[in-house]
Amino acid sequence: MRKVWGSLLMGALAAMAVAGCSGAVPASAPPLDEGDVVQSGVGAGETGNLERLQAFLDVTQSGGDDAVRVVHHTVEGDPIYTDLSYAEGKYVVYRDTTEDANGAQKRVKAAECTALVQTDRPDEFCEIACGSYSFLVADLE
Repeated sequence: MRKVWGSLLMGALAAMAVAGCSGAVPASAPPLDEGDVVQSGVGAGETGNLERLQAFLDVTQSGGDDAVRVVHHTVEGDPIYTDLSYAEGKYVVYRDTTEDANGAQKRVKAAECTALVQTDRPDEFCEIACGSYSFLVADLE
C-alpha cells in the first residue's frame, strides 16, 4: 500500500510540474493590429513603421496604456519579436523566438520595469532598455 501511495504522489507531483511549466507563458503573442508592428531594421529585415514605436513611447510616457511589437530579423531572415506593453504604470517585455529556426523557439517574459531608457548610439541605431533587457531599433528621429 505504501508503494502505491508513493507512486501516486510522484505521479501527481510530475503532473503538477508539467502543468505549471506549460501554462506559465502563453504559446503565442497577444493579437496586435498590423499597424502595431514595427520593423526594427536590425538584421536582414527592413526598417518600417518606426513612427508607431514613437507613438507607443509618447502614449506610455504620458501614462496611457498601449502595446507594440518590434520585429528583428536574424541573418537568415527569421523574425524575432519583442512585444512591449504598458498598463497600470509598468512595462512588460516578452521576447518571442518561436519562428527562429536556429533559436530556442519559445516566448519568454524578458523584463518588467516602470520606465524605458532610450540611449542614442554612434551608429544608425538607438538602444531601448527595460531593466536588464535591451534591444536595438533604427534611430527614431
